[in-house]
Amino acid sequence: MPKKKMRQLLEELESDTVDELDDDLLAVYRALRKTGVEILLSESERVVRSIDASEPPKFVSAILLSDVPSIIAKPKDPDQVRRCVQLCRRHGVPLVVRGAASSAFGAVLPPDGGLVLDIGELAGILSIDRERLLVNVLSGTRWADLSLELKKSGLALKSSPSSLFSTIGGWFSTGGIGINSFSFGEISRHVRQINVVFPNGKAASLSPKDPRFKLFMGTEGQLGVVTELILSVRLAPKYTRALLLQTSTDAHAFRLIVSVLRSGMPLAHMLYFDENRCKEINRLTPIPGKPLHEAPAVLLQIEGDSLEALEPRLPADVSWSAAPEFMANLLWNERYFPMRGRRHGPGMLGAELIVPLSSMPRYLARIRKLGRMFGVNVTSDAHILSDGEALVLSFFNTDQRRQIMYSIHAALSMLITRVGIEFKGRPYAIGVWNQPFSSFVISRERMDELRRRKQELDPDDLFNPGKFLSTSSKLSTTFGIFLKERIPLFALGSLLAAAEFIGRLSRSILSVGRREEPSPLDLSLLACARCGACVSVCPAYIVTGRELVTGRGKLLIARRIMNGEMPSEAEAREIFLCMKCRACEEVCQTRLPLLSAYEELEEILEAEFGRPKELIEGFVAEVEASPEYERLMYDGVISPDAGIKEGESDAV
Repeated sequence: MPKKKMRQLLEELESDTVDELDDDLLAVYRALRKTGVEILLSESERVVRSIDASEPPKFVSAILLSDVPSIIAKPKDPDQVRRCVQLCRRHGVPLVVRGAASSAFGAVLPPDGGLVLDIGELAGILSIDRERLLVNVLSGTRWADLSLELKKSGLALKSSPSSLFSTIGGWFSTGGIGINSFSFGEISRHVRQINVVFPNGKAASLSPKDPRFKLFMGTEGQLGVVTELILSVRLAPKYTRALLLQTSTDAHAFRLIVSVLRSGMPLAHMLYFDENRCKEINRLTPIPGKPLHEAPAVLLQIEGDSLEALEPRLPADVSWSAAPEFMANLLWNERYFPMRGRRHGPGMLGAELIVPLSSMPRYLARIRKLGRMFGVNVTSDAHILSDGEALVLSFFNTDQRRQIMYSIHAALSMLITRVGIEFKGRPYAIGVWNQPFSSFVISRERMDELRRRKQELDPDDLFNPGKFLSTSSKLSTTFGIFLKERIPLFALGSLLAAAEFIGRLSRSILSVGRREEPSPLDLSLLACARCGACVSVCPAYIVTGRELVTGRGKLLIARRIMNGEMPSEAEAREIFLCMKCRACEEVCQTRLPLLSAYEELEEILEAEFGRPKELIEGFVAEVEASPEYERLMYDGVISPDAGIKEGESDAV
């Protein structure tokens, strides 16, 4: 098989690293190899899988993010997953389950010297039942891929995350609130069955009526692996329309939202954008002038069986003005790219909270004021939920090259979360970074029950250790204890009181020594959101199974090179495996000049190691012969005219 040939070739280049494994890891490695599980050992592949979308300050990373796994296992079916879990338990090897790693909460940060169970290729749509409106998928399937296949059958997702390239199992494990949650609720409401592997290696099929089903909802992979899901889907709507209404103040915007909620309008979803976000949209939109008023906006996505249903009676008790319909359509189409403004940072920090609608105007005013104290503009948009709450995404630009300022801004992110709690809100997820606030996310009764089950199923704490259900937290250092216990709630309250002084210091730092305009490579490695959208559309990843060949992988390696850590020659050769098809640029959250960045990176590596022309030629031939590449072109992800062709490797 062509795919096997390339993977085997790359595997031979890294085989010497087996000698670095200890006895237990070596036993796991050999047993998995015998059963056909694909294993990655190269240092760069292990480093790439030691991070997620978060980017804490360097001193925090040195304490909490220095762990690098020893083995990457890439199971292709549930039996291989079960085998991985059983072997790790038998030999006392810690493991963490990793999907697309598109979140920024730290839930998939790996244990040092352990195993990463990468389910990125535990993917596939097993069946679509149009009559019963059910779909059966493996948990590593991306939402984008499922959406495309459903569309071919006249079907549609009920809801999806704002990161459409994340995995279905990963979103279920995180909490599952996002696009269309207004009309369909969180993902657990339309999951009909999950197949799982518990930490003890036993497999089970669970329906929502099974008490064990809830062990996998929002627990971030600490109580087992979801390997397969059956989801209910819907008929694609016949008619849709986006309306964008602007008001003069936040208070008026949320009065409008409440009026819409009471009206019974046939809405699929409702989004809110604050004044600062609308200003950012004007700046990012390639349209002359200011297509939006610099005032709050409410986006309504209406669905119906007739054109008449798309002409609802809009509330008359609140003053509003309609924005141009092309802007409404643009913002709805951009709903999966909330971090477009990151490249102007070139960094971005923020917080995600669920906040009661009744608190929203005061909460937004408070965090914008807090941002001004720190010399930043906090922008917010919110997914309105039908139960009187909103999932609020608040971001602000920063510059991680200035570590003192960046550290202060990281504290601002936690202060925003602290303010949200004051207004009866709660973090959307816990992971590592929100462990101080875990009691506001999960009730004490449920937390006690989850920890009891964790001890019962995973007494040695091998499964995703160091997270909020563990007896020994990943935050177990002196710094970690400060974050994990109640101390931070008092400390953050004190910081809020001192925010004006700290903010003045931050503004002072900000005003000194601005950097020159970065090159495409510098901009890309700084502004990359690490969301992983580029991974699932990359032909090189599909053929090689290596994340090093994707945009996210290349930029992480580029960052290491800038820090004086040159990859090995074998790893450098993989960087050149690229079709130049621009699929990564098309799905990039921040619209980065990735191809120009790759060219800069290749020049650096070519000067050091030369150009592996023979490897590139074999790679191009293999990609073009693969059915997956043909599928990407058929689905419109890649243009047939894009990229390089066989025999053109000198141009790569």
